[in-house]
Amino acid sequence: MNPKKCAFGVTAGNFLSFLVHQRGIEVDRSKATAIMTAPPPRNKKELQSFLGKVNFLRRFISNLAGKIRSMTPLLKLKDTERFV
Repeated sequence: MNPKKCAFGVTAGNFLSFLVHQRGIEVDRSKATAIMTAPPPRNKKELQSFLGKVNFLRRFISNLAGKIRSMTPLLKLKDTERFV
C-alpha cells in the first residue's frame, strides 16, 4: 500500500471519476458538464465517441436505452450512406 495514495478518515472522496461519500456514489460535475457541453456529432465516428462518454454515466441516467434509441440506427450506416 502506498501511503501517498491512501486517505483515511475522510467523509468524501474522488474515486475513479466518481464522488463517493456516506450517501453513495455521485457523478463528478466536471465529467457531466463535459458531456452536456459537447457539440452534436457530425459523423458516425463522433457519434460512437459521444455514446461512449454517455455510457460512462449510464447508471445515473434512467431509461438511457430509450433516450438513445433514435441514435442507434445511425451506428449501422455504411460509409456510403449519409449521416443525418
